[in-house]
Amino acid sequence: DAKTTQPNSMESNEEEPVHLPCNHSTISGADSIYWYRQLPSQGPEYVIHGLTSNVNNRMVSLTIAEDRKSSTLILHHATLRDAAVYYCILRDHSGTDGAAAVQYLRGGEKEGI
Repeated sequence: DAKTTQPNSMESNEEEPVHLPCNHSTISGADSIYWYRQLPSQGPEYVIHGLTSNVNNRMVSLTIAEDRKSSTLILHHATLRDAAVYYCILRDHSGTDGAAAVQYLRGGEKEGI
């Protein structure tokens, strides 16, 4: 079974980049790395995914290690609206999900925590 591990929580300052790491050392060649986030009182929403190479969109970047055993979700300009639970999930081409890791992102003050 593919497993992912993440820190339990991260804190950030407004408008600064946040790096959310995910370790998935048991990844197989068919697994893609998916990130979801869940805002309070809402269902999970898709953020980004990748297979072997780094991926970017307007809001975030996904960097994947060369050996694919870890990845990092980067929120370029985190704000309080980004405070959520972030999930890193491995999904193979058949649509089967591995175990999900969970990471809480708490917003902080501009001056630091």
